[in-house]
Amino acid sequence: MKNKIILTLLLTATILSSCSNSNNELVTPDANDVQAEAPVDVSNENTNNNQANTESQQNLDVDPIESIDMSLEPNEIGEIMIVMYHGIGDKESDWQRTPENFRKDLEYMYQNGYRMISLNDYAKGIITTQAGYTPIILTFDDGRQNNFDITEKNGEYIINPDCAIGILEEFKEKYPDFDVTASFFLNSSPFGQQEYIDYKLKWLVDNGYDIGNHTYTHDEIANLNGEEIQSEIGSINNILHQYIPDYAVETLALPHGSNPKDEYAKYVLDGSYEEKSYKNIAVLDVGWRPAYSPFDTCTDFSSLYRVTGSEMNVQNCGIYDYFKQFEENKREKFVSDGNPNVVTIPKKYEEYIDMDIVGDRILNIFE
Repeated sequence: MKNKIILTLLLTATILSSCSNSNNELVTPDANDVQAEAPVDVSNENTNNNQANTESQQNLDVDPIESIDMSLEPNEIGEIMIVMYHGIGDKESDWQRTPENFRKDLEYMYQNGYRMISLNDYAKGIITTQAGYTPIILTFDDGRQNNFDITEKNGEYIINPDCAIGILEEFKEKYPDFDVTASFFLNSSPFGQQEYIDYKLKWLVDNGYDIGNHTYTHDEIANLNGEEIQSEIGSINNILHQYIPDYAVETLALPHGSNPKDEYAKYVLDGSYEEKSYKNIAVLDVGWRPAYSPFDTCTDFSSLYRVTGSEMNVQNCGIYDYFKQFEENKREKFVSDGNPNVVTIPKKYEEYIDMDIVGDRILNIFE
């Protein structure tokens, strides 16, 4: 037994001595030797973990209300413009902007502190606008070809640079912080060019735009009964779902701004057609005035106001009339606090706060 112990100790000493030189420096093993596993340096990993834990704790320690920059005068119960456009074409008219004028509109919005949000987010009270800026919503009725016009060359689809989408994409590239988006309300022939419907609808969804319902025949809903209303709305939803089955079509623009009779009003929000149900979270009227904040009890999501995107025959209720009123402080506009999880509202409007829309967000009321 003693000899075995001595032999073991001698073997161990031999192995250890072969791994070090006289200066205890690591010796590179011979090519024929089995390569030793490299030692693991956990110092950087521990440092990174400690930093991450510290940052997480700091984030927990930050009071989201105290982080609001009140010098920017946030007011999240102010008004938001939902702008109603129709066509983009060569000739200016009541329901059409020229490409030059549409570009002028967008440039004005950007330079004067407006940033786009989607109608769908507005209806859910999701405001991600940068602090100090005002949300604005763009909508297009009728699904005209000049909203989204493409040509095909050598198997490649080319967007007309002077159609609505072409101009919006131009500004998306020009001003990445503009948060460019829009909602397009469609009838039975979306954007014309029947052969490209599938491509266009999927392209819109993939590129951050929203699609809404504008009824099948564009008839005045005031003249329809409950069954007819459900057919008008449900048939469009069913058509769109053939192309974009995973997309929730949940907004409706009323044709001609025609509201249903009281006994049929429920069908603009909920209904079914051919055993397929639909549900709208936002229903739009024609252009008139800015909409209330989504957090305002005055907001009726079944009948939302819009502003006409025109400068012709709008009787002081066109887009630039309201831009001017906001500039002159004749109307209070929505100014974002920059935190979608906080709703910042002046105390004088406390009685108008809709807590159902505020939901789990933190309410910041200030004097």
